[in-house]
Amino acid sequence: MKKRGFRNWVLNRIETQRKLTLAAAVGMVAVGLLLLLVEAGLLFLLLLTAYSFTTAFVIVVGLFGCLGAYSWLRAQKELVDRKHQAACHTTVVELRVVPPVSDVWSWAFGSMDPDRSLIDKFVAVTMQAPRLFCAAWYTWHRLEDVQNIDKEATVEVMKVLFRSDHSVRVEEIDDKLEDEDLVQTIRDVSLLDGIVFLTKDEITISIAPRLNEDLDAWRAETEKPVEPETL
Repeated sequence: MKKRGFRNWVLNRIETQRKLTLAAAVGMVAVGLLLLLVEAGLLFLLLLTAYSFTTAFVIVVGLFGCLGAYSWLRAQKELVDRKHQAACHTTVVELRVVPPVSDVWSWAFGSMDPDRSLIDKFVAVTMQAPRLFCAAWYTWHRLEDVQNIDKEATVEVMKVLFRSDHSVRVEEIDDKLEDEDLVQTIRDVSLLDGIVFLTKDEITISIAPRLNEDLDAWRAETEKPVEPETL
C-alpha cells in the first residue's frame, strides 16, 4: 500500500473511533436511563406499600443520589489514565495510557460474581445506573480527546507498529517522532481500538491482529482495479 493510502486508513480509523466513542456514550446514557426507570420505579412501588407517596419518593431520590455521589468518587479514581514508566534512551518517561472503552463498559456494569451474597448482588444492580451515567460522562469527555488527536504523529507511530513483527519499545517510537511530544502522542495512540500495551517487564506497544485484517480489507476495497466501461 502506498504511503498516502496508509495515511488515509489511519485517518479513517481515527474517524471510526470517534463514531464508536460517541455511540458508546449515547448507549451508556440510554441503558442508564432504562435501568434507572426500572429500578427506581420498582423500589418506589415497593416502598409505597409501607410509606406515604412523599416518603417513598424522598427515600428513592436520596438513595440514588447517594449511589450517584459514591459512583462519581469511584470514577475519579478508577477511570483515569494508567501511568507507566518507560526507559527512553538516557531518561525515564511517565506514559499515560487511556483504558479502552470495553473496560469502561465493564466498570459501569460492575462485578456480578455468582458467588456473591444476595445483598451484594442487589447493591451491584442498584449501582449500575449511576455507574453508567458516570461512565457516559467520562466517555463523552474522551470523545473530545479523540477529536484532538495529533493525526500526523499518530500516523508515524502506526507506521512503526505495522513495520515491526514484534512489540515496539518506546524509544524506537521516540526516534521516529523527532520534535513531537512523546507522552501526548502515546496517549493519543492509546485512544484507538486495537493498540495493545504490554506492561509485564518493560512497557512495549503492538497491534491487535484485527487491525491487520482491517488494513487488508481497506486495501482490497481501495485498490480494486477499475473495470473499463463498455460502449
